Amino acid sequence: MTHNLAQGREQLQQVLLDTAADLTELRDLEAVLQAIVHRTRVLLSTDMAYISLTDFEHGETYIRHAEGVITQAYRTIRQPLGTGVLGQVATGLAPVQSSNYAEDPEIEHLAEIDEIVQGEGVQAVMGVPLTVTGRVIGALLVAERHSRLFSAAEIAAVDSLGRYAAIAIDNSMRFESLTRLVEQLSSRQRRDADELALTTHVLDLDRRLMETVMGTPDAEHLLMIGRSALAVDLAFYDADGSMVAATSGRAPEADAQSYVSVVAAGETLGRVVADRLLSETERTLLERVAVHLALAVLFERAEEDADLRRQSEVVEDIIDGREHSRERIERRLKHWGIRSGEPLLCVAIEVPDQDRRRLLQLLSGLRMRCVLMSSHSGHVCMVTVDTQWEQRVRDLFAARGWTLRAGVEGPFDDPRLIGSGHERAELALHSLDTLQRDGIVHGEQLGLLGVVLGLARRGQTPQSLTAPIDGLIAYDHTHHTDLTNTAYVYLESEGNTALTGELLSVHRNTVRQRLERISTVLGAGWDASPRRLGVHLALRIRDAQVTLDR
Repeated sequence: MTHNLAQGREQLQQVLLDTAADLTELRDLEAVLQAIVHRTRVLLSTDMAYISLTDFEHGETYIRHAEGVITQAYRTIRQPLGTGVLGQVATGLAPVQSSNYAEDPEIEHLAEIDEIVQGEGVQAVMGVPLTVTGRVIGALLVAERHSRLFSAAEIAAVDSLGRYAAIAIDNSMRFESLTRLVEQLSSRQRRDADELALTTHVLDLDRRLMETVMGTPDAEHLLMIGRSALAVDLAFYDADGSMVAATSGRAPEADAQSYVSVVAAGETLGRVVADRLLSETERTLLERVAVHLALAVLFERAEEDADLRRQSEVVEDIIDGREHSRERIERRLKHWGIRSGEPLLCVAIEVPDQDRRRLLQLLSGLRMRCVLMSSHSGHVCMVTVDTQWEQRVRDLFAARGWTLRAGVEGPFDDPRLIGSGHERAELALHSLDTLQRDGIVHGEQLGLLGVVLGLARRGQTPQSLTAPIDGLIAYDHTHHTDLTNTAYVYLESEGNTALTGELLSVHRNTVRQRLERISTVLGAGWDASPRRLGVHLALRIRDAQVTLDR
């Protein structure tokens, strides 16, 4: 199963790369359309695939290129927007599918279209919209002559392909349009010399930008090309407002007046900003820079995602015990520059789900030496040999204003210990949650608490360890009080009633009253030797169990 999934991802990546290569063939729209349709059909092994272009002026979308279609009527369908699967997809809202088109009550049927579909023998249809910088230009669809429900992964694959397809089609259509314009302008040489020069300039800029994207899609290089065309300093800011790249000279601020949004498939990736107001002509050139920046970001994301998937597979295989051979593990780690016998560190970093992808990107950007990462169980796991990792991670979190909680274990030179090292690092991270503390804690610092946390995670805590506070827990349950937590915070605060009150947000007199009640329930001397150690341990175990159950 894992092999099939990996094979599928590799096939998708190859299709995307092949399609991206066609972006250089901007002179032949038909060749680009044919390649996209063919690869989409091969990717999902469907009976047919086709691309439609949307005509908003007439409120319809029409099939522009198809493969596998038998009837001329189907090949020349013009579908009103909002009707059928094709008409719904072409509105640009979201992917749409139907496993049984003729019987699907959620589709707005048109008798003449239904007749054409029946004549072609189509049963299942699925499509994704094609959008460029927020504009809907058409739809990419696949169809079967038998019933089929396309999976979320298949829809996502076609959607990914559709992003590249949209840019390829848009570039080809722009190129054809500009080429026709050049041919028209050539007959009006002197009167339209300026317009011809601009068009040629745009074509030349597009060519240079595309060559860069297809070679090394580097944002700074693209900005330098834009600067040479516009004679103005440029900067690219991501969606968070952080500068990604800038030309030399005075970098314009993120809120400068002249900017163009960098958008791909409806997602705003950031903005490219100029350091002065631009004319309409200059803005046209800047828009071309923005389009190619979006393409470069998509390429970079695809490469990052593929690399992170490979890293995650290695880490998960070792942690889950699927890799036992030291020689094989070392061979897999060598791909990321980790040599045999190098001391390894295993780090577990807490991160909210919504920030996980961003954190992985930022950690990758730190350029730490020899690092593998995986995201699971509410944290990011990092295996590294970089001795400077801690300061770099601290600086990163401080710069972003994030709270840092991390557990670390190591160093150890046997990669087979990554699994147990991960467990210790995870326990260390959970200890910070348990104690409601921030920072970085090493597994060796846990001591007895580490043992307790480990037992609690496996549900193997001996009942006798919590027996000293059973009466207190029962009292809280019966009287709806908070004596157990008060006792825990009191002992954690070294018996300081003022600090206990501050942590519990109650007055110190309230703390004293609670302590008197605790003494009544547990008996005098519960907070003094020799009983103090047993009570404190029981309270820590209970708090750990509560934390792990959350």
